[in-house]
Amino acid sequence: MESYDATTTYVHLADGPDVSVIPVTDDFWARIDDRTELHTGRLVTATAVDTDWDIWEMHPNGDELIVVTEGSVRLHLDDGTDSSQIAIAAPDFVVMPAGTWHTADSLGRARLLIVTWGEGTQHRPR
Repeated sequence: MESYDATTTYVHLADGPDVSVIPVTDDFWARIDDRTELHTGRLVTATAVDTDWDIWEMHPNGDELIVVTEGSVRLHLDDGTDSSQIAIAAPDFVVMPAGTWHTADSLGRARLLIVTWGEGTQHRPR
């Protein structure tokens, strides 16, 4: 048994009983679509938020769970017909519906635990 830093090692919950540990390299997100083993199941990530995100992201094929484990953030949402924002603080969470563009503002240092269906994830500049 080994412990891992959740911000530098992610977890893949595949379709089935197995859990895979995935080291995060500098090109992880740039090459995410090449990781076909991640196209099913859920990817579990953790991140520190101390600056506003510089991108929007959207998951067209599945909902995303965002849990604030420390601090607070303001999420901006755009589903194509309506835009809104919500501030959430630890220990609250939101379920981001599939197809909703979202980004985050820092409200001080925060930590997020994110569980996502990663296949087809899209990004655009903020």
